Amino acid sequence: MIENDLRNLLILIASFIASFSGVAAGVIMVNVTKKFKTGILSYGFKAVAIGIILIAFGITIDSLSTYVLVFKNPTLDTALLILKEAFFVIGAYVIVIGSKRTADKLETLTKQ
Repeated sequence: MIENDLRNLLILIASFIASFSGVAAGVIMVNVTKKFKTGILSYGFKAVAIGIILIAFGITIDSLSTYVLVFKNPTLDTALLILKEAFFVIGAYVIVIGSKRTADKLETLTKQ
C-alpha cells in the first residue's frame, strides 16, 4: 500500500512540475513577444506560447485525473479525461497553425 501511495505521489509531482514548466515557458514566450511589439515573429511566438499554455493545462488536468483515480470516482475521471484531451488537441492545433502561418509569412518575405 505504501508503494502505491509513493508511486502516485511521484506521478503527481512529476505532472505538476511538467505543467508549471509549460506555463512558465508560455509566459516567457509571451514576454519575449513584447520585445518584438508587432510583426511576423511576434505573432508566431504568441501562437506557440498560447499552445504551450493550453498543453500545460492539459498536463495539470492529467495529474488531477490520476489523483481522482486514487479515490475511484469514475464520473469525475471521465470528465477530466475529456477536458484534458480537449486542451491537448487545441494546444497542439494552435502551435501547428501558428507555426505554419509564421513560416508562410517568412517565406513570402524571403521570395520578394
